[in-house]
Amino acid sequence: MTVALPKRLLAVDPSLTCTGWAVFDIESQRPTDFSIIRPPGPTEHLTDRYDWLQEEVVKVYTMLGLGRGDFLICEGPAPLVKNPESSLRVERVRSIFEAVGRMQGVKVLTRLNPRTVQSEILGLRGKQMPRAQVKELARSTAFQVFPEINNLNQKKLSQDIVDAILVGMLAVSKIQIHLKTGVELELLFQSKTSSRNNRSWRSIVPA
Repeated sequence: MTVALPKRLLAVDPSLTCTGWAVFDIESQRPTDFSIIRPPGPTEHLTDRYDWLQEEVVKVYTMLGLGRGDFLICEGPAPLVKNPESSLRVERVRSIFEAVGRMQGVKVLTRLNPRTVQSEILGLRGKQMPRAQVKELARSTAFQVFPEINNLNQKKLSQDIVDAILVGMLAVSKIQIHLKTGVELELLFQSKTSSRNNRSWRSIVPA
């Protein structure tokens, strides 16, 4: 019996304000589509905002045709939670993406810590840089590695999409390691491997 190789990865930067998502082709390790989901604002009842969001998430899965053989990865919470209530709301957004994904047969991967993305993709270690500088570095990195997204004006491309692209970029590199070495995905996403063992993404940077 032939086992089908993984096809696509949906990477998500969750937020109740504006969620960014990006779809990657696992074989090419490149994004093929990306957009945002912007739920109704705080003037609407919180339950209604989640109901609306879930309907939109279902539409995204349906539009993209995601199902068995595909993956989902969500950015996890930051190590230091300054606003527990806000963090709980974002957690519910993650749960919606993951629950809908499981219903569609999508493999839900362990969440990626934002600091892990910053360390392994942006090379940021030690003292945390100001948020504005991190965002600018993330944006420039995304456009350098994936010049095809330049068909959109850089100033108009949502930071939420940029963050989702970087999350997907790291996740796809780990999936590739899994396919080439047989190392379990759970170990690749949970272990604190050294940076030299997680540089597979660099192979897709244009020379």
